[in-house]
This record gives sequence, structure tokens and C-alpha cells, in this order.
Amino acid sequence: MNGGSADLVVRPGAVHASHTGERPTTALAVRGGLVVATAGPGEEEALLREWRGADTEVLDDPAMVVLPAFVDTHNHLMLAALNVLGVPVAQAEDIPGFVELIRRRAAHTPGGQWIVTGADWHELRLAERRMPTARELDRATSDHPVLVMRGGHNGILNSEGLRLAGIGPDTPDVPGGFISRDAAGLPTGWVQDAALELATKALPAVPPEVLAGGLATASARYAAHGIGTVRDPAVTPDQWQVYRQAEAAGQLAVRSHAMILTTPAVISDAGSISAWLDALEAREITPETKQGHLRLWGLKFILDGGVEAAALSEPYTGRPDFRGELLWHRGDLAEALATCVRRGWPVGTHAFGDRAIALLLDAIREVTDREGPVPPGMLVVEHGGLVTPDLIAEAAALGVHVTVQQALLTGLAPALVAGWGRQRTADLFPLRELIDAGVLISAGTDHPIGPLNPLQVVHAMITRQTPAGVLGPQHAVSRAEALRLYTAAGASLLGHPADTVLTPGTPADFVVYPADPLTCPVDQLLDLTPTLTSVGGRIVRPSS
Repeated sequence: MNGGSADLVVRPGAVHASHTGERPTTALAVRGGLVVATAGPGEEEALLREWRGADTEVLDDPAMVVLPAFVDTHNHLMLAALNVLGVPVAQAEDIPGFVELIRRRAAHTPGGQWIVTGADWHELRLAERRMPTARELDRATSDHPVLVMRGGHNGILNSEGLRLAGIGPDTPDVPGGFISRDAAGLPTGWVQDAALELATKALPAVPPEVLAGGLATASARYAAHGIGTVRDPAVTPDQWQVYRQAEAAGQLAVRSHAMILTTPAVISDAGSISAWLDALEAREITPETKQGHLRLWGLKFILDGGVEAAALSEPYTGRPDFRGELLWHRGDLAEALATCVRRGWPVGTHAFGDRAIALLLDAIREVTDREGPVPPGMLVVEHGGLVTPDLIAEAAALGVHVTVQQALLTGLAPALVAGWGRQRTADLFPLRELIDAGVLISAGTDHPIGPLNPLQVVHAMITRQTPAGVLGPQHAVSRAEALRLYTAAGASLLGHPADTVLTPGTPADFVVYPADPLTCPVDQLLDLTPTLTSVGGRIVRPSS
């Protein structure tokens, strides 16, 4: 006998665990956050008799299918928490509606306080197909500074926000950034990358208890979509402390491996990369710091921009003199990466365009020449979007891991086609070639920039369907491959490959679906939602 009953027993039609054992799993029992027993065909009744108690929840339905919970290796949970608190401008259909949503928030916000929006919107979804300007935002309020966030690279300020950020007619262009100006040289409100940092530095910190509440709401929504673990690639040291507060209070519904955002400006303010690491370590922020569902993974560098500023080898469409922005010099990047390797700090570096990817791989090659072989997963390419065949070969030779986010192509295809042209956009995320070359890759969404639902992303990975049509069908992968990239491959990057095998003694991180994602009609993936998700035995349902 087992000496106690289970918290949960699931008897579905199938369990698609990541292991390749000879016996299929058709039932499992959960207690204390772990899988404590599994059964194969014909053994389900015995497992149920042995583990069922008065308080055991039993799910018994042959139509159900169990998968390991998804591991999203590039997902901005902290930004999603801030979106929960921000003005929901994604609801707007045009700029007047956009401004009205901000006006409503201003009506209930004390004068002088910042108003910040959610970041999960894009101007191409507005009737005007452009960003609002500072003057238009001024119509919402003249008593509050306003920062409209759009993804992680762009923002729009109203006039008061520009003033508090120190951005005016005489403000010089910021290296690695962009300040939009009108014909008279006056800032229009739009700021990008390093220039956006001027705005975010002016923002007061969100009260920790408020931000922790946002994390609770956002992480519960993640779990309801079947996500069990995220790797959060843009967390400040203060936000890491809020993460710890939320976990201590039991508010975190998913596991998170946080990355400390480290820009050239942050390093310059600290004095050097070594001084920055010293400062983090003085606050007991070190790699593999653990607390319940939390891990501190390492650092996040940003080498180039997104749709509007990714560093490309060829000019942007209609902009013959523009090839995007590089935010690091190669020598500085190689030196910073080498220092981090010596001190045991993993680094994930945002590199979206082919010119940025080439520079990053070249810097990693220099680090390995100087420091010797780098452990797999120590230096990671984040996105690796426009990765050409020669760069694929270089990544394979170096043994670097690449996190890929097909969701970005799904969510941003029209903007990418407009800025990059159809062919370059179609060549984003060549998953087939990356896998065939033996490159270590894992999947994510880059949410809230990309859609959150993992099965919608799986659908895109296997069909290459986008709002701009089917792009790059030759780069598609199979369902089994897509699901592996979203589970076992991600767990391997995070150093926990056993966490997706669903055998006795492993974490009870799994998702239950009412149909089989591996065999259901392909378009059903777009609407298929979990019956429940278990993260360490904590159950979240879509209505939770």
C-alpha cells in the first residue's frame, strides 16, 4: 500500500509524456505536488483503488489527453503583470477610442501621477494604422504624464511625459535609440529602445503589493492556457524582489526563471559589467537563486531592435539608408559575455535580424576562443529570427541554444512584411532547417508581444499561417516536434529535463485537454483549451 491517498487521480484516454518507455501511460496519481504513481493499459482500476481517498479529486474520461505542461522559454510574465495594471488600449479600434480609454483612467487618477498603458497592442490594428502622437495623447489629459507602451521596444509619451523624461527639441539623439521628430524638429512622442529608457527611468516604481497582484492575475491566466514554466527575459532587480514576494504569498501560479535586464546604459551607470555583477551579488541576486517556483536564470542583453529596428544585412523596404540598429559594439559585447562566463552568469542576448545574429555568434566564437568551451545553455541567442543558412551552421558548430518564437511572426506579420518585404519575413524562424542542422532550440511566445496560447503557436509552427497568409511553408515542423520544442527542449535549457517525463517522483506539471493535440483536426488547435493545468499539483482551470 502507498500509505496515503492521492490529491488527484487522472484516468484519460492517453498520456503523452516526454519519456520513451515501452509501456504507455494511461493513468497517474498526484500527491504533494509530485506524480506518485502511473499505470498502463489494464492497470488503471488498480491505481484508482490504491490511491483514491475521501478527498481525492478524480478525472475519469477516455476523451481526455494529458501532456506535460508547456515550458515557454521567452515569455514576459512581468510585463504581462504590468499590462494587467495598465490602461487596456488593445481594446481600441481607432485613435479616438485609444485616447478615450486613457481619458477614463485619468479621470480616476490623482493629478501628476503617471498613466501607463498595456503593451499588447499594435498600430496596424487601429483604423488609422499608425501610432498616436503626443498632441493626441494630450487630449486625454494635461494633468498627467502618459507613457503608452507598445511591446518592449517602443513607447509614446504625451507632452508632460516628454518633459519629465527630459526629451525636448534640443535633446540629442540617443545612441542605440530613436526619438521621432516632426518637420520642425519637435519630438512627436514616439521613442524607441535606448530612448525609451529615458522614459522608463522617469517612472516611479509600482508599489510591490500592487505588482504582486498583477503577477497573480497574469500567472493564473498563463496556467489556464497550459503553461507550467516561463523564462522571463526582462526583469529588474526590484521586480525580482516583487517576484519573491508574490511567491512567498502563494500568488505565483507558474514556475518562472527570471533574467535580469542588463542594457549598455545599466552597465555604464554601474561603471562596468563586473561592477554590475558585484552589485547584483551584493543583493544576493545570483544565478540559480531558488525560492519555490522561482529561479534566477541569469542576464538579458539586447543587441538590436524589433520590427522597426532589427539589425539587417540589407536595407529596410523603402528605406535604402536604414539597416536597423545595433545597441552594442562587438568588442564590448564579447568582453561582457566573457566576464559573465568567467563568473558563472548565463546570458541570453536578443538578436532578431541577421546582422545582429552574425555579430552575436562572432562574439560568442571569440569568447570560446578566449575562455574555452562554454557549457550548453550558458550563452543563448534570444529569437534568432532571420537566421540564414550560414548562421545556422555557425550556431550548430558553436553548440549555442536558440529560443524561437513563431508567435512573433503570427502577431506581427503585416508590420514585418511592410518593413522587411515578404521574402525576408517568410524566412523568419526556419525551424525545419534549425532542427535538421542539430541546433539546440526551444519554443516560446514572447508574450505579450505574441499570442499567449501555446496551441495557437503550435498551429503556426506546423502550418506557417499568418494574418499575411502562409509564409515560408518549407520551414514548418511536425506536431510532435513543435510540442517537444515547447516541453522537453525548454526543460532541458533550464536544466530540468526530467520535469516533463511524468513518471513517479517528477513534478506534477501537466495539462489536460478534452481532445488530443497530436491527432485532432489541425485547425481545432486554434480553439482547443485545457480542462485543467497542474503546476506542482496546484490546479488551475480556464475559469479560475
